[in-house]
Amino acid sequence: MATTIQLTQSSSDLIGYLNGWTSGFGSTYGAFYDAQTSSLATTTIDPNTTYEAWGDGSTGGKGIVMSGALQYSQGNLTGSVDSIVLGTGYSQSTSGIAVSQQELLIDPDSAYSLDGARDLLDLAVYQLARFGSLAGFYDYFAATGTVIEDTAASNTLTGFAGADTFVFSGGNDIVAAGPTGTYGYQDGVDKLDVSGWGSTSVSDLYWVDDAGDTIVGSYSNSAVSITLVGVDSSVLDASDFIFASASALAA
Repeated sequence: MATTIQLTQSSSDLIGYLNGWTSGFGSTYGAFYDAQTSSLATTTIDPNTTYEAWGDGSTGGKGIVMSGALQYSQGNLTGSVDSIVLGTGYSQSTSGIAVSQQELLIDPDSAYSLDGARDLLDLAVYQLARFGSLAGFYDYFAATGTVIEDTAASNTLTGFAGADTFVFSGGNDIVAAGPTGTYGYQDGVDKLDVSGWGSTSVSDLYWVDDAGDTIVGSYSNSAVSITLVGVDSSVLDASDFIFASASALAA
């Protein structure tokens, strides 16, 4: 399993988005929402209550919302997390916790356990709430691995220390290192999913060097490309790619 990160138009330049997101983020140390009683817990958290959401942010501004079946006791978050959303237009009240503009959608790795005290997701929440830093989330992404889904337009993507699968659907995309804790394409570790291009084998692709970078293109679709910043083209082969199934395309 892995954590899936889905870009939107607002986060299509993922590097720029991550670099700038915490600017203007105002932490209130967060709040837990209980839908059963329509109540918001901000200071006294009942360890016996299962909360549907946790959120943190500036009212009307940047915020994060984590949804699932959450319990919290003595600095330890347990239960399950179904989704994490970064965005703007943050609100928290007895009606719920939300962002009106969803900008980066995260589906956590369902196999990752929250049972251990101070697990990486715990630490990620703490670092964001206490220091306004996303570094803890980068560590969590590295531990679970990620599937990073682009938009249909051109995107600037970045990966993390673990195994990443970059999923390309259209446009002229760039893969590069971003903030500390993020990485460009790591040969032998990461994968390039070009199934969305309709490519079924390595014979559908070409790649060339370009001033220290590698450009990957499609023979059949001139509207798509990938630039791998700082990567020598000689390291690429068929094992670096995920292709579409010919039978699935024909169906």
